[in-house]
Amino acid sequence: MKLKILVVDDDESIRNMLKTALKSKGHEVTTLADPTEFKYFDQLSCPCPEGEPCTDVLIADIVMPNIEGIDFCKKLKASGCRPLAKGNVAIISGYLTIHYMNELNDLGIHYMRKPFEMKEMFEWIEQCQARIKESPKQPHSIESGL
Repeated sequence: MKLKILVVDDDESIRNMLKTALKSKGHEVTTLADPTEFKYFDQLSCPCPEGEPCTDVLIADIVMPNIEGIDFCKKLKASGCRPLAKGNVAIISGYLTIHYMNELNDLGIHYMRKPFEMKEMFEWIEQCQARIKESPKQPHSIESGL
């Protein structure tokens, strides 16, 4: 199953590595250096038509320009981002403190410490695919997390 994956990281080498690796698995990958570059960043509600999400999976760094990855995820959740309602969000960071990990757990967001093994990322992407396949074809609920 081909997924649309959005990678947001201010480190160009991480963006390029993830794009190359995930595309090699057949996925469509979009990369951004800054969360504010996301085309729907300023939307108050999710503009994606039913059944046509702008992305299936979000992978973001924590420390980035203008807004932290966790705050970006919270902003998407507040807008009712339907595609991300099934827990297909991961934070990747070399700065994972206990505070961050507790907050991510509370939000239902997966996390990986940099440097991470691509095997771990591929396994998580497979879990995302399984969640998407299992999800009903009706509107997603933001109550279940991102």
